[in-house]
Amino acid sequence: MKKFLFVLCVVGLLVFAGCATGGSAFVFDPSIPEDQMSFLWVPNYINVKQFDGRTVSWIAPPLSLTPVRVGVPSGEFTLIFDTVISGDNNARVPDLKDQSFIHYFETGRGYQLINQNGVIVLINR
Repeated sequence: MKKFLFVLCVVGLLVFAGCATGGSAFVFDPSIPEDQMSFLWVPNYINVKQFDGRTVSWIAPPLSLTPVRVGVPSGEFTLIFDTVISGDNNARVPDLKDQSFIHYFETGRGYQLINQNGVIVLINR
């Protein structure tokens, strides 16, 4: 019984560590080959709610140390997001609802949403 509980604890810790370190990914349209996509990294304090008018929910897990990677089609698209603020907000993330970016996503390029001095910006990665 002790061995079973030990194995169960180890498995639980590994699952928790996997969630905390990120590594998860989304693909907006699975019919688009990966070599024809752009990539968007979304941190755990931003929830992308709409992409090109379609409802999505792209956000990294709450304890994730890395942003979630999203495969998006290339071209000009609008994304709408909220910020998700928890704890004491030491990072000074602004409280935003329904903010949007219109951006041209180039094939093979990476982009990331970040908090830069209290302003959410989209940068090349």
